[in-house]
Order: sequence, then structure tokens, then C-alpha cells
Amino acid sequence: MYRRSATRPRSRRLEPPAPGLAPRSPYSPVVLNRLQGEDVGRQEMRRKVFEPLRRAGLEVLEGGVPDAPLPVFAVVQTVGCGQETGRRDAYVGFDEPDLIGRANRGWYELATSFGLFGADREFLLALPAHRYNPRVDLHRPYVWRRVRLLDDWDIMGAAAGIRRGRSVLGFDDCLLGSRAGRPEFSMLSLDSTVSVVGTTWQGGISSLAVPDPGDTEPVRRLIDYEANQAEDISEHRLDAEAWLRREAPAAADGA
Repeated sequence: MYRRSATRPRSRRLEPPAPGLAPRSPYSPVVLNRLQGEDVGRQEMRRKVFEPLRRAGLEVLEGGVPDAPLPVFAVVQTVGCGQETGRRDAYVGFDEPDLIGRANRGWYELATSFGLFGADREFLLALPAHRYNPRVDLHRPYVWRRVRLLDDWDIMGAAAGIRRGRSVLGFDDCLLGSRAGRPEFSMLSLDSTVSVVGTTWQGGISSLAVPDPGDTEPVRRLIDYEANQAEDISEHRLDAEAWLRREAPAAADGA
């Protein structure tokens, strides 16, 4: 018969790290590298996206994006809406004087008259989902971020000219366009009832506003298409399904 020893096992004492050495991390090297990478990504996003936008008059707010807004890819489709949807444009030709100033004034007039701004002039702006990564951006390039328009702003000039990096095709890519005076951006009111898109045409640049963009035929057709894809579940499909679930109670009440 074995008898339990009367002596208690000696516990191992954790020695403090030697002077000048950092304490040992509880995470494995793989997890630690991932966490450090995410932190670097957040810092780079602030440095390359948030801070330049603030200097251009757009403050990016942490969180605050409403549940299931109209997807970014659907708002882009509003360029195909006709005048019967209530669409209105503010167009400035390249040969007109003060191109950026006139385009800025046109954008602001549309934004205020259609009701893009919420309290404190806040709205949604489509921004990169990740720090610049061509491979990831092909999968889901943009997401909504809640922003606030500051007192001193320049959407068509400074904001459109914020350089982001090289595109997958090797061209310079900017946050809200291709360069100053060449905008490409999508904006949405917090309740998804107003969209404002900036774009560059062959002869000039414009902002176009559409009321209730989710009710327009081009947008509905695209959302239905994305929601019913039988292929791999994509971010577009998930966003489309979330929008349709949000709209289902309203449609039932109106029936």
C-alpha cells in the first residue's frame, strides 16, 4: 500500500523579469503577432485616413453607424437613377472658373436641401474597410463610417486629393476620388433616406442627390440580385440581406 507523503509539493515561484527586460506575454507568438498587426493597422488607418480627412474638414467618429444601412455598393448605383426618382445634380464643367469652389458649393446645397446631415452635421461616408491592402479591398473595398462635417471643409479639393496608395492596377488611388477636383465618393444620411454621390464625368464633375434611394428601381434590382446569389456568401450578400430584413416590416405595414 502506498502512503501519501506528508510533505506538500513545492510550488514553483515565478521569478520577476530581469532588470531592463519586458514582462513575458501570456499570448502565443502567433496571437501576439496578430494583435500587434491589428494595432498597427488601426494606427495606420488613423494616420493615413482619419487624420488627413479631419484636416480636410471631415471628422471620423468612432462607432455610431446605424444597424443595416443601405449598402455602399447600392448607393453607388444611384448614378443610374433618373429624374423621376427626385434626383438632382450639381454639375461643374472642367472649363468653368473656380472648379473646386463651385463644386463644393453645389455639394453643400444638395446636402442641406435634401437633408443629408443629422444632428451636428453628421452623416455616413464610405471609407476603406482596411488599411490599404489591394487583395483585401477587392473583396470588400468600402464600409460606412460615421463622420461630422467641420466648420472649415474642402470635399472636392483637399478630401478628394488625399492619397491612399497604389491601386491593384498600379495607379495612384485617393480616398474620395482620383485627385483634387476629381471626386468619387458616396454619402448617406443616418436613416438611409438621402444619398449624395460625387463623381467625375468626361467633361466635368458633379454631386447628385437622391431621396429614398432604397426605393428606386436601379437600387432595388441590384440589392435583390446580390441577396439571391447562390455562390459563396459574400459581404455584399450579407449587407443586402440585412437591408431587406430591415425593410420587410415597413413593407408589411404598408400592405
